[in-house]
Amino acid sequence: MNIEYATLSKQILDGCLSTKPGQRVWIHSWDHTLELASDLALESRKRRLEVLLTVQLEDLWLRSMSEASPELLDKLPAHVAAALEETQIYIYTLGPRKPVPWDQIPVDRRGSVSVWLDARYDRSKFAEQWAKVAKRSKVRMVGIEATLATPERAESMGLDLEEWRRVMFEGCTADPREMASHGRALEPLMGGEGQAHLTTPFGTDFRFRLDKRPPDFSYGLSTEEKAERGEVVFLPTGGIEVSAAEDSAEGRIVYDPLIRTGKGQVEDLTFQVAQGRIKQFSARSGKETFERYLREGTGDENRFAYFGFGLNPKIRHGFTQDDKVLGSTIVGFGHSGAKGGKNVASGTWWASMTKATVTIGGQKIMEDGKLVVKS
Repeated sequence: MNIEYATLSKQILDGCLSTKPGQRVWIHSWDHTLELASDLALESRKRRLEVLLTVQLEDLWLRSMSEASPELLDKLPAHVAAALEETQIYIYTLGPRKPVPWDQIPVDRRGSVSVWLDARYDRSKFAEQWAKVAKRSKVRMVGIEATLATPERAESMGLDLEEWRRVMFEGCTADPREMASHGRALEPLMGGEGQAHLTTPFGTDFRFRLDKRPPDFSYGLSTEEKAERGEVVFLPTGGIEVSAAEDSAEGRIVYDPLIRTGKGQVEDLTFQVAQGRIKQFSARSGKETFERYLREGTGDENRFAYFGFGLNPKIRHGFTQDDKVLGSTIVGFGHSGAKGGKNVASGTWWASMTKATVTIGGQKIMEDGKLVVKS
């Protein structure tokens, strides 16, 4: 028995979903995560759940993206929709095993690629139709992001595979109650109005205005409220973010942790922001990665979008989950529709800062990277 998978299965079924006998669960797995899917199915049956297990083959998926009819790629098949309508809980692993080879997918088909499935981030027509059915049927959904820690992806991002896997899977087991306690103390402050001020010992001095927008949060609990909105709980999880008055942002941002992306790494990325837009930027190394993001953008790529805090005590910086690290502060630019913002862009750029001191309306929220508000 794989202890790592057994622990995760129990966390998902008992901690995240609080399953009950007789519930109908659909488990959907990539072909590289079958051992985990099998463990989830077995643990589900032990809890007397009704299980449907399906598998996505990576080779078939990639060939379909390149060769199948675009109409078929965009359409949610009737029999799949029917299965979803009869499902109460949907659990799926994230993939594919290898990084998506975008250069092998025709440009006019790339918008049909659906990986995340959550329509807040996945803008494919398939995900849009899926979300409508899921909301109507109030399906609680959990996406296991930890399964992206594969040898191929680790090599492409310069990560130690075993350490990455350990951080990802341990992050999935963080206590939802602890994260929720931090988050619920922040919700009324971040969802209110007032001037926010963020500083760090690394040179950040950034101000913006909050204007009563609802925070976007995830504490690892798949609730009925999230099901009604068609939202997925991704694991590992743990964060709260909110969009803010876009044109109010002023000052300097220094992202002190190394930024790892699928297209390169950026060290000490620094922005000078005025009237909500990036006016100047620099980096110790990897500046071309951010330049490419701006160059390929088709909208508000350089416009302030949102800020937030990580809440997961079991995740560390440097392993693709910096926005969830307890003590981190996140500032994002670009598309913000998923968070109720006004920016329209083809992409989003975010990164985190450490040891921040943050005030909202003059009230200290964080000091030297430690949250100081209590629920």
